[in-house]
Amino acid sequence: MLLSVSEVDLLCLLRWCRYLPEQEVCSVFSADTVEILLQYRLIGFYRGFGCYVLTQRGNAFLDEQLPAVLPPAVRPAYQTEDYLRRARTARLALTAYCAGLSVFLTDPAVLEENGSCYLTAIARCRGKNPWGSSRIAALLRIGDLVCGAYYVGKGIGGIDLANELGAFRNSTARLKKVVPGLIYTGESYESILSELEREDDTASKRTSYRDAFQRLTYPVFLLPFGEVGAQQLAMMRRADYRQRMVKAALGNAYRPPPPDRPAWDAIFKGTALVMAADMDFKRIEIAIDSAGKDGLPPPYLVSLKGQERVLLKRYKSKGLAGGVFTFNAEKPEIRREIGVYTPPDRPFTTEEGDVIRAPLIKDHRRGRK
Repeated sequence: MLLSVSEVDLLCLLRWCRYLPEQEVCSVFSADTVEILLQYRLIGFYRGFGCYVLTQRGNAFLDEQLPAVLPPAVRPAYQTEDYLRRARTARLALTAYCAGLSVFLTDPAVLEENGSCYLTAIARCRGKNPWGSSRIAALLRIGDLVCGAYYVGKGIGGIDLANELGAFRNSTARLKKVVPGLIYTGESYESILSELEREDDTASKRTSYRDAFQRLTYPVFLLPFGEVGAQQLAMMRRADYRQRMVKAALGNAYRPPPPDRPAWDAIFKGTALVMAADMDFKRIEIAIDSAGKDGLPPPYLVSLKGQERVLLKRYKSKGLAGGVFTFNAEKPEIRREIGVYTPPDRPFTTEEGDVIRAPLIKDHRRGRK
C-alpha cells in the first residue's frame, strides 16, 4: 500500500514533536489517516497523556525512507513536565502546518525562505541544548517578518529578557532584509491577554511577559493555537498583507491613508481604518492615538472571525474604536488570503520522485499502549 502525503506528514510531525495531542490530530487529519498508521503500528496512542507517539517501528521506517531530512530519533520521556512543554510546541507546529508553513526544518538557516517554521525543540535533546535557558519555542519566517514565538499563559513565569533577545538575534543574524518581531502564542487570545494584564511580581528578578511586551520596540503579535491562528499566519505570510486584505474587503470604497500615518490602512467613513487581524496591539494603539491627535473619531478595526470579541472588549467597549468589522471569509479574495492547508490524500513522493510503501505486517492489531 502506498502512503499518502497526509500519512507521511503525520509521521514527520511526530518525529519533530514527539507527542501530538489527540484532539489536535483529529482536527487536522482524517480518521482514516490515523487508523492506517495505527494498523501498521507506525504510531501508537499513549493513554496516560491522551496523545499519539511514534513507535520504534515508525522511527525505523522514517529512518529508512527519509534519512536525509529528519531530526534525530529520541524516545519520548513520558514525564508530565516534558509532555506539557512539548505538547504546547506541537500545537504551535500544527497551527503553522495548517497555515501552509514548512515545519519540517532541521536548520534555522532555511528560514531565509518565506513560509517556514523552525522548532527549537528538535535541538533540545538529552545532553545537548544549544538554546540554553531561552524560552523561544520556534522561529517563524512570514513575509518580511522573522519572529521568535513564545508560549504565554497562566503560571508561565518570567524570562531573562537580555538572554532572550541575545538568543533571538544570534539565531537570526544570518537572515537578510527581514523585520524582527515576536509572537505570543497560547490556547486562546483571552488566555494570552490574561497573562499580559496580570500584575507583575515585584519580588521576581525576571521580566514578565507583560513587562517585556511594554518595553520591546519589536512588534508583538498574539496568536492562538487552532484554526483562527492558522488563518492569521496564512494571511501574514503574504507580501503587503494589510493592504491586500483591506483592498479586498473595501473594493471600490478603498481610500488610501495619509503617507505620514503608517499605522492606518485606509480612510473609511471619515476616519482611520486599521487592519487588526494580525493582532498587533501596539500598532492598533498607535493608530488610535494618532486619530485622536488629528481630531478624528476613533478608528474602525477590521478582524478575522473569532477575533472580534477580543477587540470589542479591549477597544470598542472603552470608546477607543468606532466599530469592529470582520472580513467576509466567503468572499473569494479574502478566502485566498486566509485559506488553510488541508493535507491531500494523494500518494507521497520523495524529491527523487519515489513513492513510499507501508511496511508489511503480520496482523492489524491496533497499536495502542
